[in-house]
Amino acid sequence: MAASSSLCGVCTLRHISKPSIVWCTECVEGLCTECQEHHSLSRASRNHDTIPITEYQKLPPDVLSISQYCDKHNEKYQIYCKKHESPCCSICIVESHNECQDIVTLSDVIMNAKTSNTFYEIEQTLAEVLENIKKIRENRQDNLKTLSKDRAIIELKIEEAHTIIKNHLDKMKIDIIKELDEVEKQESKEISQLIKVLEENENDIVESQRKIESIRQHASDLQAFLAMKQLEKDVFLKDVFLQSLVDKHTIKQYSLIYQPNATLQNFVSNVGTFDKVLIETKQHDSILTTSKRKQAQMMVQDAKSKAIEDISLKLHMTINGTGNYIFGCCMLPDNKTIFTNRYSNSLRILNKDGSLECTVKTSHSPYDVECINKDTLVVSSGYSSSTWITIIDIKSKKVNKEIPLDSIIDGIAGTDWGLIYYGGEKGIGMINHQNEPLFTIVREEELDEECYVATFANSIYQTRSSKNCVICYDRKGNIQWTFKKDNVLNYPVGISVDKHGNVFVIGYNSKNVVVISGDGKRHREVLSSKDGLASPRVLHYDRSTNQLLVANTSATAFIYDSI
Repeated sequence: MAASSSLCGVCTLRHISKPSIVWCTECVEGLCTECQEHHSLSRASRNHDTIPITEYQKLPPDVLSISQYCDKHNEKYQIYCKKHESPCCSICIVESHNECQDIVTLSDVIMNAKTSNTFYEIEQTLAEVLENIKKIRENRQDNLKTLSKDRAIIELKIEEAHTIIKNHLDKMKIDIIKELDEVEKQESKEISQLIKVLEENENDIVESQRKIESIRQHASDLQAFLAMKQLEKDVFLKDVFLQSLVDKHTIKQYSLIYQPNATLQNFVSNVGTFDKVLIETKQHDSILTTSKRKQAQMMVQDAKSKAIEDISLKLHMTINGTGNYIFGCCMLPDNKTIFTNRYSNSLRILNKDGSLECTVKTSHSPYDVECINKDTLVVSSGYSSSTWITIIDIKSKKVNKEIPLDSIIDGIAGTDWGLIYYGGEKGIGMINHQNEPLFTIVREEELDEECYVATFANSIYQTRSSKNCVICYDRKGNIQWTFKKDNVLNYPVGISVDKHGNVFVIGYNSKNVVVISGDGKRHREVLSSKDGLASPRVLHYDRSTNQLLVANTSATAFIYDSI
């Protein structure tokens, strides 16, 4: 901590006060000259990173206050929970995160934090926000000058009219000048207030840029990582603020306009008031800088992100007895597997050794299935006379609830923000955690034959079987990329995403599994008919075990380890 960094931590424990000359980011304490020499020679600490204490103390106070130890249990952070975006000690995992599946070691997450894309993108965003503030401030300053010029022009016109009918217009001249002053004053006041706010935001961004440079040079990886999270939030708020100015039409162009009276020649006998001073508003032509990265919200991914070229699948086991007409499958936390048997109105739950545990009957023909937590399954009805989403309790193996919808329901996928489903001509919709249909995210122009969906972070993925393509959307339904290669992936159906954001897709007609990179630019076939894919339809990637479940339409399925 910054408060104790000026004294050697080792000597302090010996009740000796010596000034520290370096700071060890691993030991989280300062070291004097003698202790630093021993520290650099000791087997346990010789590879620790140290920095001069004067450089360490240059870090921003909020970064210095970041501790490597849990403030609740006083144990060192070792794990990172992606679901809650929180570092955890070993006790935290047991007490608060024992049901969280997306758990990784903290060292993997913070590795290369200062050189990560997210760190770079925050810097880019800071630069963009600063540039946008300058653009809007300059625009407002130009508007002030325009108002002043408009005022001068209008005053000349007023004086010209006043010269012609001076005796009669003296009083009205005073009134119109007063009105002109008031209008200009009011508009100038509002613009000046906005400029002041923009300048304050500009100063905040400049300060954040200074912090970024200081963090890069002197912060530990943990400090950089957690400080980066706060900076990301601050930058997002600044960005939202600027966008709100545009959305609320706050930065329209204001001009003073003079409208001469058509009956000015008969003014003395016919006109009792002077002409009007109006404010003309025009949409400003400033374009805010927005980089392509804002098509999806920034997030922290694994530092050791796996490229599709590094993916290797090893057969773990072959499962027989999955049933017929398999349209959906998933893996449970206890390594059991579930398969929908569409035309027998049932689900088969198999034990981890592939034996049948039980069959669960449904009131409709089940299509896709998703395990949204350790106790709950969600099942869609597909092209059925009754369009339902069915909630099944895993422990009791009974239907808890059926949610009627006004469209077909094909593929489904669970997220932290709700359940995503494909609803035919209704498009891609969402149901919240209270099982209430909320809104349509993507509207379809035409009905597709079969569509499955998957989610990862803030992205939604959809297969369009009749179009032979895979589409990636953001949470608002904006298309991020489209993958279409008929000779590689024909009639795509089942889709799932690994923890690195790589997209696995089944080609029903091409009898293969293709993995697509997170940006949609690269692809690779990882399984084919040679691997037993006779009529493959659905798959499921378990991010907690790094296993891929692939199911043929009938009889067989395969579990692969991703290594």
